[in-house]
Amino acid sequence: MLLLNWRLRPWINRLKVSLEIMASTDPLTQLLNRRAFQEVMDRVYAYAKRTGKPFSLILLDLDRFKMLNDNYGHDIGDKMLFGISVVSKQILRTSDWLCRWGGEEFLAVLPDTDEMGALKISERIRKAIENFSIQLNTQKIKTSVSIGIASYPRDGDTPDFLIRAADAALYEAKKAGRNCVVIARNKRKIYSIAAKLNIAIETHKLLPAYQVIVDLKTRKPVAEKSLARLIDESGNVIAASDFMLAAMELQLTHLIDYHIIKQSIVHCAVNKVDGINELAYFVNISADLLLHQDLIQELFSEAQTACTSCEADTGFFTPLVLEITERQLFGDAHAVKAKLAPFIDLGMRLAIDDFGSGYSSFQYLADLPISFLKIEGNLINRVKDKRIRKIVKRISDIAKDLELTSIAGFVEDADTADILCELGIDWAQGYFFGHPVLVQNNGIAVTTSTF
Repeated sequence: MLLLNWRLRPWINRLKVSLEIMASTDPLTQLLNRRAFQEVMDRVYAYAKRTGKPFSLILLDLDRFKMLNDNYGHDIGDKMLFGISVVSKQILRTSDWLCRWGGEEFLAVLPDTDEMGALKISERIRKAIENFSIQLNTQKIKTSVSIGIASYPRDGDTPDFLIRAADAALYEAKKAGRNCVVIARNKRKIYSIAAKLNIAIETHKLLPAYQVIVDLKTRKPVAEKSLARLIDESGNVIAASDFMLAAMELQLTHLIDYHIIKQSIVHCAVNKVDGINELAYFVNISADLLLHQDLIQELFSEAQTACTSCEADTGFFTPLVLEITERQLFGDAHAVKAKLAPFIDLGMRLAIDDFGSGYSSFQYLADLPISFLKIEGNLINRVKDKRIRKIVKRISDIAKDLELTSIAGFVEDADTADILCELGIDWAQGYFFGHPVLVQNNGIAVTTSTF
């Protein structure tokens, strides 16, 4: 037995090494996988923090890779990914690390390299990939790459922030027309706000403030709108307008929507069970949140449980209304409808916000089961202008023809409210009817002065 173990030991050691390699590498490209790369990046970060030296991340994304897969098949797609990994490795230095970050994305960490050094290397990679091709019969198949760069400490203090900064830069590269390199802008203020947001989420200080919506004819409350509010370490209430841009740039809006909707579901259920009112409850749901199906499923489960706990008969519709902003849908109404189908089947209604702000408004009315139409705020602010009144009147007529409830926001005085009522607008929201009220965890209601 001892002799057998002695003879097997080299084979067992080789097997252990092989298994370790398999656990740390991507099987297609043989690059580091995401888990192994994270460990490398943590070491590079610790060294940079200790020595004060910079390092950079470059995030690469193949342009229109889905189209390539659809046109030529996954075998060609796999060959392209492998070829791109080889080309990129040839340009990177021996001290640099490259991984397959996921799908058609690659991430490299460049130790002892500032943003200008990373830019030079990234441009070389971009040109090399632009010249790279795969032969299929007599055809040469080519692609291109968009690259985002973020550098420590200029663009972030942690690897997580740097990855988000590189991702934001990559998004800018895509918007600029693809096949280009973009350096993350210095966004210290944004990262500071994002850090506050993360702390608020962890400490349950990201809370909804509820603003009343009234029937314009009776001036009685008919609904509430949930608005995100952040409580910082000093106890200051920060309005969504002061942190949403930072959240959008760092792709954190899905977390804000998730936590606000989750708390609003509880608020709605408690009020319903207690018989406090028969209001509708409007919550924002962004395109970003719809991309996170795990969070969507969690919210759906929460809504199911809440609806079951409500003893009062709500009829077919539940009080919760999902408000989608036209600017964020990017024309893909059918995909949005499919993702929201479970909520719609549960009885939730849809509201479209910012109606009139873009060309696709009417298309959304045709493709989505909309129940409420919220008019774009700039139109309401200018409704005392005769030309604008005519536009708002036409929107009111469209809503009535389609049996939709029309809603005006940003109503700040009696004259505006009266004009909107004359134009046939059904409901309204704004300072004239009430400021947002923040209900903190201790049950204390606080009126906030920002919209």
